[in-house]
Amino acid sequence: MLIILAAALVIGLALGLFGSGGSILTVPVLLYLMHLPQAEAVASALGVVAIISFVALLPYLYRRQMPWSVLAQVALPGVAGAILGSWLSEFVAGYLQLSLLATLMLLSAINMWRQQIWHFPLKNGWPLWFAGAGLGIVTGLVGVGGGFLIVPMLLAVTSLSMSSAIAASLMLVMLQSIAGFASHLWLLAQRGATVDMSTILLIGGVGAIGSIAALGLSAKLPQQLLRRMFALFVVALAVFILTQQWLQQ
Repeated sequence: MLIILAAALVIGLALGLFGSGGSILTVPVLLYLMHLPQAEAVASALGVVAIISFVALLPYLYRRQMPWSVLAQVALPGVAGAILGSWLSEFVAGYLQLSLLATLMLLSAINMWRQQIWHFPLKNGWPLWFAGAGLGIVTGLVGVGGGFLIVPMLLAVTSLSMSSAIAASLMLVMLQSIAGFASHLWLLAQRGATVDMSTILLIGGVGAIGSIAALGLSAKLPQQLLRRMFALFVVALAVFILTQQWLQQ
């Protein structure tokens, strides 16, 4: 149990520091430490991340760092995409979902490691809508909040600062996670299954404490160092997921 609680703290720290990393850490914890079935782990991860991202978001709202205009163009497509992705997950084998998750983790790590994140400015309007919808589909399909893609995407296609990108990421992660969680709960109910809400509340609560602690750390540690440390951790986790999946074949 101590290992699980420590992992929950790390999840909260990742979300608080980077506005990302919550679900890509939560899904393996639920799968390999708590040994939940694939479908329940994906649904529970979304619930946990919704709780942590809500708490991590509050300081950014208080400091008025939310880029509402950009957020409005990607939030609704993202929520719709999360619902669609949850439905598609019923038709995609579990090993394919995990393989996609690991691949996205590796790509995200490469971008986080770079001195300068790739920058391909998009015009406002439909391009951002489509980008938001695509991220939402990934959220629902593989049970991730999407932050590890949202922050690099926003930095790449807009002129937002790091703080504003993290704030927008946390809001999107929360909205998409809530939508994906509700969709997965409905799908599980159709099969007579459910999730353990006490587990979700425990891990989410401990993770929320970690996200608050991250506020102090973010002001003291160099952002480049933090991003590269996170990138290395994501690579290690992706290799672990792929290894576990290969051993189960």
